[in-house]
Amino acid sequence: MPIPTSIRRVAVALAATASIGLVVAPDASAAEWTSTIASWAKGNESHRWADESYSQLQFTGCFVQNGTQDVTVAYYRDVAVAVDPKYDSKTFTACFGSGTSNGEWTGLPSGDYYFKAMDVGGGGLLWVSKVYVDTTQAD
Repeated sequence: MPIPTSIRRVAVALAATASIGLVVAPDASAAEWTSTIASWAKGNESHRWADESYSQLQFTGCFVQNGTQDVTVAYYRDVAVAVDPKYDSKTFTACFGSGTSNGEWTGLPSGDYYFKAMDVGGGGLLWVSKVYVDTTQAD
């Protein structure tokens, strides 16, 4: 039995609305998160997350292909319809051995943040087995 045209149109409209919601949903989340990095070059950006006042970034298990074993990242606040303010950069080197590189940013205004690769080993590609972001200074 064929489905009436009006029901098909409603189903298509609902499906389209649901998929648009997934595409434009904010990527921000609060508190802390863990991820990995694969094949990052200069200019690559992390996803966004909600933060206020303090943020800690840790890289563990780093490797740069075709470059020196260091990576410089900067924090940015994601501002709609404006230039994103940049906070200071940190250069990570300890994560290339058996250790963890750590960067902290304090005094941040509330908002959505991300980090960006400013330099990857002088032009290489970066892999990080564990990326950890913590937004609670209490621990």
